[in-house]
Amino acid sequence: MFEKFKPHFLKLGPRRFVIGTVVLLLILDLANSYYLRLYWVHKDLSRLYVERLAQTQGLNFQELSASSLQEITQVIDNGFYFFLFIILLNNLFFYLFYLRQKLWAQGYVLFYAVTNAALAVLFLVEGPVLGAGWFTYNLATVFVYFYLFLGVKVLKPETTSSPSPAGETPAR
Repeated sequence: MFEKFKPHFLKLGPRRFVIGTVVLLLILDLANSYYLRLYWVHKDLSRLYVERLAQTQGLNFQELSASSLQEITQVIDNGFYFFLFIILLNNLFFYLFYLRQKLWAQGYVLFYAVTNAALAVLFLVEGPVLGAGWFTYNLATVFVYFYLFLGVKVLKPETTSSPSPAGETPAR
């Protein structure tokens, strides 16, 4: 099924496709982080977590002072931003090894493209929570991620370093 798309991706050139994919994924990661931050703030998720934390600890949320509430929400916000930063670093690691034609990194990029397409669909189902820009962005990324998935899948043999046959030593 995917083979009918192979001429299109070969026309682009496997190396150019890989470089373009990495650049596009980095841009999308930064945009996703920005929109996730906006979503986090819009839904006031840090306050929600503070309320639940107080509830699980047997505390009355209304008894917390404004300064305590601000400090706790700031800690939760910083944890969320650090989590986004770690995800960006993790993805960068795999992208760099995908550029170096490592099969295991290509598998990560393949899985990442599919799961991000699925997550974008879930955000579409939720509706335009952050306005039309958010909805349009998620609609566009479904197609972009699927296109990248398709290209990575089709160009798999052309974009990975093939292991040497058994018994042969690679030339140095």
